[in-house]
Amino acid sequence: MFTYTSLHKSGFRFSPDDPQMVHEDRMRGIIRFGPYRKVTKAVPRLAFVFPEGSRDAANALYLALRNGIGAFKGLPSVFKIPLEKDQVSAITGFTLKNRHDHHDCAQRYSDAIQSWLQSNNETPDLFINIHPRTMAWEEDSAYAATKAALLKVGLLSQNVTFDLIQNSTQFEWSVANIALGLFVKLGGIPWAVNRPNAESEIVIGMGRSESFDPRSRKRERVIAFTTCLQSNGIYQFANFGQACSSDDNYMPELERTLQLTLSRVQGMRPQPRTLTLHFPKDFRFEERELCKKAVAAAHSSFQRIEFVKITEEDRFFAIDDESPDQVPRRGTCIRLSRTDSLLYTEGSEERQPWANRPPSAVRVRHMSDQLTDLATREVVGQVYDLSLSNWRAFNARGFPVSIYYSELISRILRKADLSQVQGDLIKDRLWFL
Repeated sequence: MFTYTSLHKSGFRFSPDDPQMVHEDRMRGIIRFGPYRKVTKAVPRLAFVFPEGSRDAANALYLALRNGIGAFKGLPSVFKIPLEKDQVSAITGFTLKNRHDHHDCAQRYSDAIQSWLQSNNETPDLFINIHPRTMAWEEDSAYAATKAALLKVGLLSQNVTFDLIQNSTQFEWSVANIALGLFVKLGGIPWAVNRPNAESEIVIGMGRSESFDPRSRKRERVIAFTTCLQSNGIYQFANFGQACSSDDNYMPELERTLQLTLSRVQGMRPQPRTLTLHFPKDFRFEERELCKKAVAAAHSSFQRIEFVKITEEDRFFAIDDESPDQVPRRGTCIRLSRTDSLLYTEGSEERQPWANRPPSAVRVRHMSDQLTDLATREVVGQVYDLSLSNWRAFNARGFPVSIYYSELISRILRKADLSQVQGDLIKDRLWFL
């Protein structure tokens, strides 16, 4: 017999100063109040990257972003970002011999961007890459190549496929999410979860990215990294370790990367009160113990430090007899043991986001040495609120961003070693969305 509780869904806040600017819906909240924090640059510059013969697709995307389409009313109206022709550059003039040859396409996009960067003095704030669709499992793709080429020199991009633009139905409801990605990468904050005292609660998401030789499947390199967020979902920064070829080098680099993150957290003003480390499923026992040891030195800086492992496991699921589809409501938390809970971050009342897959339920294991029921409830509640704060889409998957963002970063790090990027060109930006 298991016991369960129902967690209350916090609303979304659209102002750092006015506590009344709260709404239950992300899109309606932004339309009514405007974004939580606007983009600081008054007139950002954008570059559209597309091959010869694709200008119509680029124009269709530009007009949809500027004027709006369907329920979306456009970047200027919704996100308060101006978008006129004199803000836009076109990077084109290259051709794709075979759109199904993804290796060749990737190289041509990369070469076109590099050539343009070398011959132009002014650098756009964001590159919008329009390219053929490729599958997520494919090693070579225009998506990966363009993102990697730009990230290596500290530049951010948003990728859109020809297939999406040409599918009128999908394009109409996707433009709002494309615009959201542009807004966030330009430095804006769309919303925050309405969580009290969130500025004093810091969450560090631990991550690891491994690259393998596609033929031998031998590991070529591994990179440790961290993401840092407030408990209301506001992203702070990321740190990246040096690429390593063996565990002997990787473990010290993991410790060094976490220590750099802790040092920056300790320097925040106002100083955070609590610190929580979130471990993904693939973090081994040795890695977790190393992180605990690294954090121990900073214990005096925080009132409370917690360690939590968050995983998705198909063998755990629940049935709600009172629901027509027997799916529990979002926020249902089932206590498996004193330190182990199953939390539904999506539920029966919101079927659309998970209509083609099972709803997200995460296993939350509290791994601190000194446990109290209050601390465990705080930990689970924090995970739940972070599952509401995904800035990748208005109808994004309900999964805690401390882990989800790390998954997105890990995929891109397989293509690009970002430890050599100078300064904070990308560390404080959400380049991975």
